[in-house]
Amino acid sequence: MTLSPPGPPSSQGQPPQDGPPAWHGPHVVQPLPVSGFAIASLVLSLVCLAPLGMLFGIIALVRISRRKERGRGLAVAGIAVSGVVLLLALLMMAGAVHFSAWSNTAPRGPVERSEEVSVFALRTGDCFTPATELSRDNQGPLRNATAARVHCDAPHRGEIYGSFKLTGQGAFPGTEEVMKTSRDRCGALLLDYALDFVAHGRLQTYFYYPDRGGWEQGRRSVLCWAGKPEGTLQESIRKGEGDFEPVQYAYVSAFRPLLEAQLRAPQQSPDEDVDAARRWAGEMSAAYLETARLLREARDGEPSDARGPAGRIAVTLDGAVPHWKQASQAEDADAFLAALEKAESGGDVIVELDSEARTVLGLPVAESPAPESGKGSSGA
Repeated sequence: MTLSPPGPPSSQGQPPQDGPPAWHGPHVVQPLPVSGFAIASLVLSLVCLAPLGMLFGIIALVRISRRKERGRGLAVAGIAVSGVVLLLALLMMAGAVHFSAWSNTAPRGPVERSEEVSVFALRTGDCFTPATELSRDNQGPLRNATAARVHCDAPHRGEIYGSFKLTGQGAFPGTEEVMKTSRDRCGALLLDYALDFVAHGRLQTYFYYPDRGGWEQGRRSVLCWAGKPEGTLQESIRKGEGDFEPVQYAYVSAFRPLLEAQLRAPQQSPDEDVDAARRWAGEMSAAYLETARLLREARDGEPSDARGPAGRIAVTLDGAVPHWKQASQAEDADAFLAALEKAESGGDVIVELDSEARTVLGLPVAESPAPESGKGSSGA
């Protein structure tokens, strides 16, 4: 037996009249239970257990109609998501689709045809020809920030070999500071990308960097690229260890300490900053010694007719070390330049011996031992 809720008292304090009460309390309806199989179906489909998600979804639909449960929408969603996952899995197994991760600095796939892009959209591995012809000093704002991105087997002006972001969110640090940082960082990145870049002849490194306007707009990226001072490249300069035979790799990698030191050459003349010139001469002295040591180690695996040139290069490098040390201790710019001339006097001999060794080892013959470094083109 149930009792009706009491009616409200009358204003006169009389008991309520017969009939339905004047008001009702909250009418509570107990909800139907949610199917556990429906929930499990959706969850399993989202964690890539599609077969179970599909199975649980079907079971849920059957049980929901029989047991008066809720969750039909969850079950349908679980079945649908599971079906999509299973379909994609089958297509991937058949080779119809594939997925790959990418980032802003990740190498891009080959370009099928020339396309016009912003220089700021270029990434590591892109070959391109900028719309703005480089100025004589390779500095100043870009008049046209577009470039033709092309396949690296087609003639091109330059190739992006690395990038990095400048730190700092405050005021613009100044063009000179940005260029110095860009020059140093870009020089260090080149040999990681192009271990044997000297095989392409005389190269020069460049970089696009943010100017004051770009900095204020939030741009912090610097793009490092290499190209010929005049003319075009005909192929990619990219070369890593896997592109060489072991004996070839031992030979070309022996020159890395020397090339890295050359890329750190100061931009100012000894007359402008003799201290920087002296520090660099000390680095060159150490680099000559290390390269000579590595060349002697590499000779053990070289053909007998290549050992002679490599050994003579090592001897020539050793002979230049005292002059580099003298330059590092020079009293003034004139003394530095006099020692530098003696230190570099064996350069032509090294180039000739290098050509001999490369011919025997099956390597491209280099035209120049090192690129010029650190030219810049500003971005807006």
